Amino acid sequence: MKVSFIHTSDIHIGKRFRIKNFSLKEREKRRQEIQDTFDEIIRTARNEKTRFLFIAGNLTEGEYINFKILKGLSAKFKSIPDTDVIIACGKNDPYNISSLYEYIDWPGNVHIIKNTQNMEKIYFHEENLCVYSMSSDSNEQLLAQAMYDISVDESSINVLLLHCDADTELFASIDAIKNKFDYCALGGRNNFSAEQDNIVYCGSPEPTSFDEEGEHGIVKGDIEKGTVEYEFKPLSKRKFITRNINLESGYSFNKILDLIKFSGDTFSNIKDYVRINLTGEVNTDISMDEVENEARQFFYYIEFDENYIYKNSEVKIQDCNEFNIIESYKLQFDNHQDKTQQQAFKLGLEVLRKEKVVN
Repeated sequence: MKVSFIHTSDIHIGKRFRIKNFSLKEREKRRQEIQDTFDEIIRTARNEKTRFLFIAGNLTEGEYINFKILKGLSAKFKSIPDTDVIIACGKNDPYNISSLYEYIDWPGNVHIIKNTQNMEKIYFHEENLCVYSMSSDSNEQLLAQAMYDISVDESSINVLLLHCDADTELFASIDAIKNKFDYCALGGRNNFSAEQDNIVYCGSPEPTSFDEEGEHGIVKGDIEKGTVEYEFKPLSKRKFITRNINLESGYSFNKILDLIKFSGDTFSNIKDYVRINLTGEVNTDISMDEVENEARQFFYYIEFDENYIYKNSEVKIQDCNEFNIIESYKLQFDNHQDKTQQQAFKLGLEVLRKEKVVN
């Protein structure tokens, strides 16, 4: 008998973004998009009559969550009564005496793992399926010992649900759990990865920073004793993308602007969060502030990592040149300055240019 499931984790409902260039409006919009993607997961479970929804930690941002949001989640889970929802708590929503999870009236199909000291077992008789899980309290030794203490019923379908780091917390026992469990639904990494055929990090359904590039979504599958089949289903509304552009001192203003504008496809530019890593050399005649400001109109969101260096033009400037103050400043510049000195030079140069415009 095959049993259907959805595996998700690290949803981070209620997240407070720490991306310095995010406006308050953008932060609120991104939080709503995370909520919308969670709603899509619920719709998928309802429309496809999914039997189990495994949530491997960090459903919410525990530090910022409130009763209104949690009551909303409870109502969403109630709308899929034929799907059993098993929630393990993670590092961002740990289960403890102050957890708001304890004070919500959850529907009967929701099972929150409250044990942080050893493995909790939930048995579903009709499917002959056992879920083994414990919630996070950041104690690696407890988790490792709990893994060794598990004795599974080999006649049942056995699922492990954890928020953990397989490289550290499960490293010594990863081969053992591969053989003990038919499927291991893991959380704690925000990108999808399969450690073994049956040991899977689903990743977060929506990325939250530039450290989480690539596709994001959920894992959907069917499981029976000894066999699991699953697929990764992309869901995210936006991606975080870093693009690298290497500049040369001979590039003009328009050449640099075009390199930025056409660094990716137009659809991505108007939908995704883009970071441009600028390296190489820039002629001091070019105002990179103006280039960057001009480029912003072609993107939904763009920010820049300025890892280029300035290089003086070899063309000699006459003293009578109308830009002689700026040119005099340039002549004091050494092409071999370190990055900090380069940044200081750039700031001074842009200030002088703005003063020139004002005057």
